[in-house]
Amino acid sequence: MRFVDIVFVYHLLDERQIAWHGRRHSHGPELHEMHYFISGAGRFRNGPGVWTITPGSLHITPPGAVHQIVATDTRRPITYYAVLFDASGDEELNGLLARLGPQTGPSNIGTSRRFFFADLLERHFSGRSDLVLAGRHNFIAFLYDLVAGQAVQGAADNAHVEKALAIMQMSIERELDLSAICERLQLSREHFVRIFSERMGMPPMKYYARLKIEAARAMLSSTNLRVQEIADKLGYANQFNFTRTFKRLADMSPSEYRARCLQRADFTAE
Repeated sequence: MRFVDIVFVYHLLDERQIAWHGRRHSHGPELHEMHYFISGAGRFRNGPGVWTITPGSLHITPPGAVHQIVATDTRRPITYYAVLFDASGDEELNGLLARLGPQTGPSNIGTSRRFFFADLLERHFSGRSDLVLAGRHNFIAFLYDLVAGQAVQGAADNAHVEKALAIMQMSIERELDLSAICERLQLSREHFVRIFSERMGMPPMKYYARLKIEAARAMLSSTNLRVQEIADKLGYANQFNFTRTFKRLADMSPSEYRARCLQRADFTAE
């Protein structure tokens, strides 16, 4: 298998981007597409079905199926990942897709998988063959989890963490600290940090910092905002702090990231 394209769209607001991502289209033979919605209000047309977009919903579109993202409320902009992949000649991958069966509706896997897709995107555009191959193997492993039902999160056991994730997502462009989250959840700091770290594999504020950098990546690759404007928009004290944090988490500077990924920006498309 090979990845044809992987995109991350953060807060679908620009009219040109809404038009681009909202077009009705399909893909050719052997080309499957996976959409993972993180937030926002809208509908997803997938073949004969139309589904309300919900946070953590995962849709797989088979070859030839017409699909479309319909944004319905700009006050709740859509954020999502899309993975377009070619399954031709890959018996293992086609076997997994066959086991998943025709998609009559989305799988709800929760929003905690976002950094899996972020890592997939980074590896795909890394330019390093070993990382690209590792990304493919990780994607196959994810599909095995999906087939086995292991990718789906149990909502009852993770309600507090899911609510915390929603709070963080809504506060990416505002100030947020640990005390504010705990107050919203009515949990002690110790208890919240423990359950969040157990579920997400990292402390809550480290996760929140990664959310900000994830948003920065999307802005660098799909907007004309200057680095200083992005730093301001995401609430960093100054451009130096933003650049230092970005380089630590993304392994390159914001300018280097933009130089590598800007050509994939939707606003450059005719």
